[in-house]
Amino acid sequence: MKDVKVLRNVSLMTIFFNSLYSPKEMAKYRFLTIGKSIQHVFILALFLSLGGFYDMIFKQDFMNDYGETISDAGSKGLVTIMVVITTYIFNAGLIFLAITILAGIGEPIAKWLGRKLPYRQSWRLTACSVTLPVVIFSLLHLFKFEKSYFFLLALVMAIGIMFACIYAIPKPKKRT
Repeated sequence: MKDVKVLRNVSLMTIFFNSLYSPKEMAKYRFLTIGKSIQHVFILALFLSLGGFYDMIFKQDFMNDYGETISDAGSKGLVTIMVVITTYIFNAGLIFLAITILAGIGEPIAKWLGRKLPYRQSWRLTACSVTLPVVIFSLLHLFKFEKSYFFLLALVMAIGIMFACIYAIPKPKKRT
């Protein structure tokens, strides 16, 4: 229980970087507060949106896709801001939906491995498990390596990381 109190003070950047490589640390993060987990998911949504934001802000032909009737620079800026915000909200919703579905998959995996993992802890664990696939997926999008099967690859990677995290959870002690 000492670890649980320490986790309340862990920074979001520590959670983010440890979620890139350490299933053992991610297994500890199942005790995070739900607020910290949700903040982590919003950071992931921002990271996922970076490729699209880059295209929207730095590509000159971006506004041509949204209509040629906008001639005022201020209007173009307003439309760009609205599209950026809408994209971010949409990506956040997709990540929340994916985490919710994958957390439901985590419970049978935990039962199969003989670990005790309620849904709320499974959701928090899944939020950390999708960090590496989201980072890879967004970097591939940023550098224009877009294939239709990358989403399935990210899904399989997230399930594999979630499996490793659940395996890192200690088995419950048997009462005698």
